[in-house]
Amino acid sequence: MFSTLRNVTHLPRSISYAQAVEQLHNHELLIRLDPEYASHETLPSDPATPEAKIYKITDHMNALPAGLWDTKVTFEAHMTDLDDGILWFIKAPLGLTQKTTWRCLRTESLEGDRGANEEEGEWSLVEDVEIKANRMLVNTVKGKCEDNWRGTHSRFLAQLKEKIGAA
Repeated sequence: MFSTLRNVTHLPRSISYAQAVEQLHNHELLIRLDPEYASHETLPSDPATPEAKIYKITDHMNALPAGLWDTKVTFEAHMTDLDDGILWFIKAPLGLTQKTTWRCLRTESLEGDRGANEEEGEWSLVEDVEIKANRMLVNTVKGKCEDNWRGTHSRFLAQLKEKIGAA
């Protein structure tokens, strides 16, 4: 089974495309935005996909059905910088895969997509997620994504504003 999600946050006028994409290429920042983040380490690159950086990430998952997974879940994340953002490919236990892109796109091209920021500028952060696994896992992971995206985007935006303010 699979499921897809799209989450959009309009970026303030004060944030440029280049500034947003630079932060989207900051793997350390993105990994740590996860509200369930516990730890991570860098793994050697795969010669077949040298452009992808590989990380072993451990999350503290306290909302999974009892007994399905331990409270700590470790998975591989392959992160590839794109011209307009980043591609994540996650391989987790029990056959779960998740493909996520975070891209900086023109706000005007997103007609109809809801935004989580009232101060709408020229650019938007667009997160597209595709989850593949058995029905129970898909529903659990999708629910977590739906519950957490606003906070994750908000923390990304706060880090971006902080970096711009320090520049």
